[in-house]
Amino acid sequence: MRSALSEARPWRDPLELLEEAGSLPVEMFLTFQVNQLSSAFERQWSRSMRDKAGVSLSEWRIMAILHAGPQTFARLVELTEVNKALVHRSAKALAELQLIEITDTPGDARSTTLGLTGKGQRLFGKIRPMALARQRFFLSALTAQERKMFYGSLQKLRAAAHEWEADPEG
Repeated sequence: MRSALSEARPWRDPLELLEEAGSLPVEMFLTFQVNQLSSAFERQWSRSMRDKAGVSLSEWRIMAILHAGPQTFARLVELTEVNKALVHRSAKALAELQLIEITDTPGDARSTTLGLTGKGQRLFGKIRPMALARQRFFLSALTAQERKMFYGSLQKLRAAAHEWEADPEG
């Protein structure tokens, strides 16, 4: 099945078009394209996570991070780059499901540390093969050179986003 975007006009460099015309159709905005891709990935994964594991996408991300070892709440927010409220709600839901344990951080009364419980480790072990198969499927759609360029591009764009956030007036 072809999408509307695949049937669109031949590709033109959006930066050249923007500089030439002083405008850009919204469907050519980089942020629009990235958001559409992200939404498609999240919609598919969210449905699968709810059906097979009973957790949301943000809950899964927290579990995946905690699989490597316990983290403070502040570090989880930093690693996920998601707002504190969503991390808090997700962590609370995981704790209610007894998938994570939230404890006071030793030596810091204002901090909490989160870690997977045995039940959380088992659920993560059940979900992980599915997550890895999904990654393999999407990564195999690109050649090795495309993957290298894509990941390099993502790093550059993330750095640019942080730079913009720090000084939006540039």
